[in-house]
Amino acid sequence: MSALTAQLDEGQLALMTTMAEPYLKKGQWPVWHYVEAQLDRQGLDAASVLKSLPSVGSPLIGQRSYGLAWYDRNQLADDSRPVLTVAAGLHVPQLERLFGEHFITILQYLIKHQQAMTPSPDKVEKASVTSDDIRRDFPAATPEFLEALPGIFRHEPALRSGYSTWGTSNGWRIELNRELVKYRNVSNLSEYVSQVIEILLEERLLFEATHSGAQYAQNIIIGTSEDLSPTATPTVTVPVYVNAGLIEELEQKQGQTTWSIDKLLQLLRELNDCYAEDHVYACHALVRAVIDHVPPILGANSFESAVSNYKWARTDKKYMARLLEFKNQADDVLHRRVRPSKDVIAMHDLLPFGAYLNALLRECIDKL
Repeated sequence: MSALTAQLDEGQLALMTTMAEPYLKKGQWPVWHYVEAQLDRQGLDAASVLKSLPSVGSPLIGQRSYGLAWYDRNQLADDSRPVLTVAAGLHVPQLERLFGEHFITILQYLIKHQQAMTPSPDKVEKASVTSDDIRRDFPAATPEFLEALPGIFRHEPALRSGYSTWGTSNGWRIELNRELVKYRNVSNLSEYVSQVIEILLEERLLFEATHSGAQYAQNIIIGTSEDLSPTATPTVTVPVYVNAGLIEELEQKQGQTTWSIDKLLQLLRELNDCYAEDHVYACHALVRAVIDHVPPILGANSFESAVSNYKWARTDKKYMARLLEFKNQADDVLHRRVRPSKDVIAMHDLLPFGAYLNALLRECIDKL
């Protein structure tokens, strides 16, 4: 039995039920402060319980994992909104219909579109589905369900990339990938979760066989390794660079501000996607794009002007100065031409700037 399907304890079930109830009423996951307060009344430490929820796959950055919950491992802030994944529907009866019957129906619909796409021998053309397509083909779907779908997509392994806003302010588009074909025989929630587990376990086995030496690889082949089965770990499902709570807040600002923030949201989502996949150059380019994109929110024409003239808090002022210095590093990535020697920019060069970028986004959100 997998860790994702094994029976949970009372505290874990209490946490997930507490999160699910507001979501089913309002279509939005509750803020962490609410969850903590509710579990405090039951004598439970919400953070410890959340971290105890099981996951499968690899905890290493750049490798995929999947659990019953998704949350920002760097900052579990009061206003953050941890998310339950589709697999949680196996344990929380209230979520079973939404994450079971409804999600599986949409999944098979996406697979049908992906398989119906006729590829071109001359260029890359990928199938996609929009919110308008689903609204047309599923006329009984409620507006709340359509609005919830992107959030569900972004936390499932085969669907988390390829999402973008489209058309109207509430419209969206998802580009379909070949991995969806692996789910074509899935007909219910249990089969879906089992398939996710199988795919991620195969990835982990392959990675560890490749990176752990010949003897360890031989143990895997003959079946003597005992530490590769899916186990409960306190790791978050996906490593993130931009605070997930900030992205959630930005999403809530859509339609409530004179600024169009669709592009900013997509830049941040792509940045987190690229960070999770260890794409160092794309991450540098996207961080640079974000800091050049937001100055008008702060009343400035350029990031340089924003750093110099905006009334920052003392610590944030220092952060912004460091982000301004980062532009030189990003220029190195974007503009240094090919040369005989190996490039020296690595993923760890990007890590210190995460806190500074989140501080910038915090200020921008407060100004919207």
